[in-house]
Amino acid sequence: MDEKKLRQTIGSRTRARRKELKLTQGYLAEKMDVNKSTIQRYEKGTIDNTKKLIVEGLASALYVTPEYLRGETDTYESVIQNKRTLEILDAMEEVRKTIPLGISMRDSEFAENLLLLLLKEYTAFAESFTIACHRYVDESKLNDELAEAIGLDSGSEFNTMQFLREIMHTVNMFYELSNVLRDYAHDPVGANEKVINLMDYL
Repeated sequence: MDEKKLRQTIGSRTRARRKELKLTQGYLAEKMDVNKSTIQRYEKGTIDNTKKLIVEGLASALYVTPEYLRGETDTYESVIQNKRTLEILDAMEEVRKTIPLGISMRDSEFAENLLLLLLKEYTAFAESFTIACHRYVDESKLNDELAEAIGLDSGSEFNTMQFLREIMHTVNMFYELSNVLRDYAHDPVGANEKVINLMDYL
């Protein structure tokens, strides 16, 4: 493939993938640490976008392979299928950058324990939420007979009750965490111990 054709291929595939993820040129420019106008020219193929560092940077920001951008393959496998997933990963990277915090060791330990607890709870929530959605959100899976047998008015009421039962540990955990955060100002040591104890439930 000649250089002009390669530039156009990289540019058009970059633009298509960016639009697929509903990202702005400004977002991509920030990820690449270049001006928005540079991204515009990369996408149009009016400047050299074929250099290894550029192609790898674009591929990394768009969660595709350099080979895909260069047209060496027409398929790519990516866990990123929408903008929200990308925003979550960006937020996780921002969280990573906050560690360590510029505070005392005691306060930093509490903040890190709190973060670890939140991450572990999210993992538990994701598992329970997935089960709950599969079993109790689908209206075609209503069990009116079972609901009546246990004294409920409908299968819908039964499903709602079971759904809440699946995710109640997360509801309870957030309630406990709100109490721990309120306690920290007057009892840092006790609050930190409570966070550590809460992790034992996960």
